[in-house]
Amino acid sequence: MRYNLRPDERATLELRGLYEKYGYKKYKIGKFEEYSLYATNRDFIIGDKVLTFTDLDGRLLAMKPDVTLSVINNTAATREKSEKLYYIENVYRENRESHCFKEINQMGLEYMGRIDSYSILEVITLAAKSLKTIDPDYLLEISHMQYTVDFLDDLGLDEVIYGELLNSIRQKNVTEIERIIADAKMDERYAEVLRQLPFLYGRMDATIKKAAGLAVNDRMLEDLEELKKYCGALRSLGYSKNIQLDLSMVNDIDYYNGIVFRGYIRDLPGCVLAGGQYDKAMELLGKDAGAVGFAIYLDELTKGKMPVSQYDVDALLIYDDGTPLADIIRAVKAIQKEGLSVRAETKEPPCLRFRYRYTLRDGETVKEDI
Repeated sequence: MRYNLRPDERATLELRGLYEKYGYKKYKIGKFEEYSLYATNRDFIIGDKVLTFTDLDGRLLAMKPDVTLSVINNTAATREKSEKLYYIENVYRENRESHCFKEINQMGLEYMGRIDSYSILEVITLAAKSLKTIDPDYLLEISHMQYTVDFLDDLGLDEVIYGELLNSIRQKNVTEIERIIADAKMDERYAEVLRQLPFLYGRMDATIKKAAGLAVNDRMLEDLEELKKYCGALRSLGYSKNIQLDLSMVNDIDYYNGIVFRGYIRDLPGCVLAGGQYDKAMELLGKDAGAVGFAIYLDELTKGKMPVSQYDVDALLIYDDGTPLADIIRAVKAIQKEGLSVRAETKEPPCLRFRYRYTLRDGETVKEDI
């Protein structure tokens, strides 16, 4: 059947079925949260501005700029009790171009509670399946952010330099990394690893082999062994062609840990999917549980080349005012069974674009030549 659906609408319909097959339940979140939730966790959300208002009872509330924080705040998940959910929600953030608040459509999936290796692999797999559902020509980038963190922890840097170095690695800013190396009078062995970190990306096996050669402690090797385990499983499931590693991908270390990932679609300008483990965020909000999940930025899906439909509807059915209602319904259903969308009217609406025209007379549907 032909439907003139936007890419974000089609993705929403198809992905709901996918997630529910794996036992995820649709979760509905209120539009508002206490402002304090976002004020104390600004580093977790995208952007630093939050749309607020004072409720009738005097509380300062916020229009959600982020869904995951709201989910964490309201979950009953524990180390013994897991929750698997997905959501389709709007969030409210500042538009960087217009500097006005914008309503953004977002879909996501969260696995919270008792998290093990299978839980993480399931979420990574569903991220890959989600991208493939949107467009088979996709790329999923995966990192184990602890590899970089375990390296930096050995350097003994102060907090400010540590933060600057993390940002430089994320941005692959070689010039800034060299400046920090010089200012810190860093040992050449560590300096060389730092120079290589921004370029630890590419196919799975080659990247892990290169990263293993740069490891300066056992913790880094253990991180790579964990990553290698997931890569092996993904390869056996047939995803290796669309997956690469990027060990310079390190999210905010106060909230995230372990495996993180991002997804891209050919011909779309930005990241359309992002996720990973966020046990630290759970802990910061007082939840004794692990967590892993991802968000799909549905608005990004509309930025590519969208096919323009030549028609508003496949078929137009014309009936007389006195035609029995049951006859009209039967005629509409008969046309729909042919795989066509149909609109029933007593006369042709102006400017309506349709492929076929039918008339209903005395209970008989006749296809006209147009």
